[in-house]
Amino acid sequence: EGTLHVYCYTLFPLPTPMTADISLLNSTANTLAQRKAFRGPQSGKFAELDDRIYEYVIEKRRDAMPITREIIRLRALELAKELHIPTNEFKASTGWCTRMMRRKGLTLRRRTSPSRYVLKLRKTHSYPLDQIGNADQTPVFFDMPTSVTVAKKGDKSVIVRSTGNEKNRFAVMLACLADGTKPPPYVILKHKTMPKETMPAGIIVRAQEKGWMDTDLVVDWLKVVWGRRRGALHKKINMLVLDAFRGHLTEPVKTQLRKMNGDLVIIPGGMTSQLQVLDVVVNKSFKDNLRKRYTEWLLSGDHSLTPTGKLQKPAVHLLCTWILQAWDAISQESIIHGFKKCCISNALDGSEDDILWEGLVEHHDKGVAENDDVEDVH
Repeated sequence: EGTLHVYCYTLFPLPTPMTADISLLNSTANTLAQRKAFRGPQSGKFAELDDRIYEYVIEKRRDAMPITREIIRLRALELAKELHIPTNEFKASTGWCTRMMRRKGLTLRRRTSPSRYVLKLRKTHSYPLDQIGNADQTPVFFDMPTSVTVAKKGDKSVIVRSTGNEKNRFAVMLACLADGTKPPPYVILKHKTMPKETMPAGIIVRAQEKGWMDTDLVVDWLKVVWGRRRGALHKKINMLVLDAFRGHLTEPVKTQLRKMNGDLVIIPGGMTSQLQVLDVVVNKSFKDNLRKRYTEWLLSGDHSLTPTGKLQKPAVHLLCTWILQAWDAISQESIIHGFKKCCISNALDGSEDDILWEGLVEHHDKGVAENDDVEDVH
């Protein structure tokens, strides 16, 4: 716009007063264009409603929940009913939503890419590879029968023996570091109290009524597993990558990690199959190794029977032994490669970015579909 006025003035000289008016107009326009701060009313007609909406947004974002304008407008209509605001006075319009967001300092933000955030943290803190970790809990069942078996061709039914505990499960929290280190497994039994069995060395066992991680157990895991890795005693700066499980996002967990000089990176829901090392290179191999040991135990005949003649489920200490063996079978090289595959420990100069496109994980058949008629598997 300024160039255009200079060009016109060169060809057709204007009177001095008119030139001054144009300069003043340009100055005012530029000032308005550069003004970004909200200069409207600092409180709306329904201030309490605005406050309640703001608190709602902050609460949900604290748990990393996505909030859209539509969600805000729907929530506003619900709150308007609670506050007895007449429907003819408040419509939760798009314009109201925009003005309320400006008043409260809210805006639409694009989701931060985890890999970009990790890269930024690594450039800032230069974490050693033995201070970059990933952890995840995975369910383990007392019965792990294979989905296929060798049988006579043409059989109408194929039965695989089990102990009848296919639905009884517990959880295992596994963790690995970018240098290939494998901290001890952390087992959460579905019990109110700890069993009296003696557990093998090298594994940590806890009891929880639902058999799953909660905030208290995540904090405990940080203390007894993450807090005992090499360098933890000296509080070396570290980075821990977790999924968006609610128990990972609570304030006690964040506080404990801050005490340990750690940075928390959360993988968004739906992205763990690409960005979580344990999902990419560990969990399937770990489960396959567990199933192998379960099958060997089933074939060995070295198990007890119930009073009704059924197989007893494997003892907890035996399952813990299998977990240790399956965990030991995971190679350090695959873990190191997995961190690079997930773009967590790649060279910062970009020289290892090609690893992202390598076919590290082979796609396996998902098993035979469950049909009324048994299919032959060749």
